[in-house]
Amino acid sequence: MSKRPRIGLNMTLSDMNDPLKAKALCHLKYIDAVVAGGGNPIIIPPCADREMITSALEMLDGFCLIGGPDYLPEYYGGHPQPAADLMHERRHHFDILLAKMLLKQTRQPILGICGGHQLLCIASGGALVQDLHSEWVPPDKAATTLQHSDSERTNSTQAGNVYRHEIKLQPGSRIATIAGAKKMMTNSYHHQAARPDRMGDGLIATAWAPDGVVEALEFECGDRFILGVQWHPERLTEEREQLAIFEALVKAAVSKAK
Repeated sequence: MSKRPRIGLNMTLSDMNDPLKAKALCHLKYIDAVVAGGGNPIIIPPCADREMITSALEMLDGFCLIGGPDYLPEYYGGHPQPAADLMHERRHHFDILLAKMLLKQTRQPILGICGGHQLLCIASGGALVQDLHSEWVPPDKAATTLQHSDSERTNSTQAGNVYRHEIKLQPGSRIATIAGAKKMMTNSYHHQAARPDRMGDGLIATAWAPDGVVEALEFECGDRFILGVQWHPERLTEEREQLAIFEALVKAAVSKAK
């Protein structure tokens, strides 16, 4: 049996107001998706020690940056947000350092999911639309902003993982190659998105929702696997094109490890 490549996963934090209950967590859907894609998931806790991060990255073959609360807007020059929307500063600082080290000090393949997709953007010097419902203006004036956030669909028949919308994929892009199509259906759990006018150094958009919201990011040059997706494919792995995203990450990790 061939050795499974080791895929790192970062973690979210909970109960941080009570030191006796504070904990670091990774949703099983991410772990199971990496396993289903052929990888060996390795959970990396948030720690500010650069040497620890370096040591952890040295044992990995690839990384999946997971979703979570909003990154602190002052990092990318954004406006203040309600504290309830924001992640704990310990995770924020760790994730930013982790993403920068992954991008600049390794050649590991990287998949960013939802907040992880946004992390790739801001760690590369980009910025976010901080609330799509109140701030996003579709490029097509005839289009209506979709209900991207699950909170907008509460108590409706479209709540949770039921909701789907179509996205358009850039022909020839990595995500289009993975999906084997020009379009695909996705779920949606986000209220922020990458700003098209501030994508980050080297990043380009390669998928869009019908209202113009950026749904996938890739690096314009080079053959390294770096992909951010705004939706949650780990919740849809029973669908062939969604599982293929994790399989592509693992395949790239196998190539990197050789």
